[in-house]
Amino acid sequence: MTTYKELFGKAVKYLSSDPANEAEGQVWYNSTSGTFKTVVTGAAWSSSGGLGTARYALGKGTTGTQTASIAALGRISTGATGVTEEYNGSGWSTGGTANTARYGAGCFGTQTALVVAAGAPAQQTVEEYNGSSWTTVTSIPSTARSYLAGFGVETAGAVFGGGSATPVDTVFTTTDEYNGSSWTAGGNLNTGRNRIASTGTLTAGIAATGAVLPFNTASGVAEEYNGTAWTNVTSVNTPRYNVAGFGIQTATVIAGGTPSNTTTETWDGSSWATSPATLGTGTAAHSAGGDSGTAGLVFGGNPPGISNTEEYNFSASVIIPAAWASGGNLSTARAAAGDCGIQTAGLIANGGIGTAPYTSNATEEYDGSTWTSGGNTPFLSSDLSAAGTQTAALGFASGDSPTTAVITYDGSTWTTSPATYPPQSPGSQHRGIGTQTAAISIGMGTGSLNWDGSSWASGPSTNTSRNGQKPAGWGTQTSAIVATGFQNPTTLTSNSESFNGTLFTEEGLVLTAVRRVGGTTSASGSDGFFTGGSTAAGAFTYTTQTQAWDGTVWYTSANLANARLNHMGFGTNNSAAVTGGQLSTGITTNITEEFTGETSALNYKTITTS
Repeated sequence: MTTYKELFGKAVKYLSSDPANEAEGQVWYNSTSGTFKTVVTGAAWSSSGGLGTARYALGKGTTGTQTASIAALGRISTGATGVTEEYNGSGWSTGGTANTARYGAGCFGTQTALVVAAGAPAQQTVEEYNGSSWTTVTSIPSTARSYLAGFGVETAGAVFGGGSATPVDTVFTTTDEYNGSSWTAGGNLNTGRNRIASTGTLTAGIAATGAVLPFNTASGVAEEYNGTAWTNVTSVNTPRYNVAGFGIQTATVIAGGTPSNTTTETWDGSSWATSPATLGTGTAAHSAGGDSGTAGLVFGGNPPGISNTEEYNFSASVIIPAAWASGGNLSTARAAAGDCGIQTAGLIANGGIGTAPYTSNATEEYDGSTWTSGGNTPFLSSDLSAAGTQTAALGFASGDSPTTAVITYDGSTWTTSPATYPPQSPGSQHRGIGTQTAAISIGMGTGSLNWDGSSWASGPSTNTSRNGQKPAGWGTQTSAIVATGFQNPTTLTSNSESFNGTLFTEEGLVLTAVRRVGGTTSASGSDGFFTGGSTAAGAFTYTTQTQAWDGTVWYTSANLANARLNHMGFGTNNSAAVTGGQLSTGITTNITEEFTGETSALNYKTITTS
């Protein structure tokens, strides 16, 4: 009898648990479950951090890789936009704004070397992006048009197809080729159409689907380009337009489109196959990135302009996206309490509650699933600032029912320190960063204070004024990040700064300026995030947005389920929780949400005889 090892070159392993790492095709017997298992390759879509600016009809064509893509231009509710965002594999950060706002442009290139051409309002304008700024270059020589597509790189690319707004029943077969400085005419498409899915290179490109005549008739036509001429190949299984595509000419993925659907198809160079992987949201007029047929993403879309981002992976691993999930509810709904700790050992103290006297001296501790009561603080207040851990916390700077008291917590009892904090005006909300014996406090204009475990001393000035209202901040006394917040009675700031223990240094702008946020208490200022808050300096405007920092740029992460402000937060960039605060209804809440960062796991399959 031929053995499994003789057939496949691998012996069946005998294990008590499933392995964390194993090659596809390896078989093992799990003695605990009494089953044979293996690892299989499969395709799946998973959600990721959304665009900072929801839009559709973005630049269409090759736009980088799954971990370094670009979302250029597009259409928002007020018309064309020049907004540019860059993707880092987890979320989107703000890039340079194009000189000419437009939508329905053709594009090709990478995140640091991109070309966009033509677009609506109908034009011939071309711009190049270098990873930070846009430069207007030579216009396309052919007819002004929009909803065209592209493929290639900055020095060897092409745009093709498209339509005209006047008359609306015009489609084009035109191809324009670019060498990095000038344009020349290429071969014409066999079928004129617009809103095409495209990917590949100048000499090995593919264009599939699109809208043909009569106006907005869905097409399944697919054509390949060799740098000179287009050749018809097998049509797709589901005719549509406004489809996103990525990959290479012999390994292409297309997804979504109009009529609105979630269908994914793959091309292997000879035939199209409908994939079992489907988009989570049916989208159209979206764009895509990815230089292989095994890893890509789609983003944006219509109607009427969404921020959704989904990643596609064909591998032996299952991607589990970053997400917020329900946690245990607080015993008492409250807002603007002191907060510190990690997801499985969090602490909040004091805070505003919904019944007289409206302020609290209660402490609650979180173990990752349940809140329990801790020792009461010596005074009633809200707007308490805190730093440290669940068993070694520091509390100070209460702005509601102002007090100069400084208190410490040992896991059961709060003790008043002989030291005092400078008097604060009512309603102040400062941000504490660090530990019980080594902390900094910000939110007093440009001033900062250092705590050494026994007394406060003046620290270096921040570059930007942050006047209370709980700016974002986390880290340690020698490695911290501070960001956004209330600058003056009419202005929020988008500024962020890093702190090295000696001075504050300017960093990038956050995606959206906010105040009264919840944040993390990461081990350092190299990463972390803040959530929610008010996007307005006047009347509160609530948001669900999560804004994360990777040490270099700010980017979007998974949104909260509940828009809120004045909430409390603790944890790290991969494991955190937010709780309480005020919902957009104005109600103080006891709802807790837990955050888990993106992870991956092997795609196990149990072997059966059926």
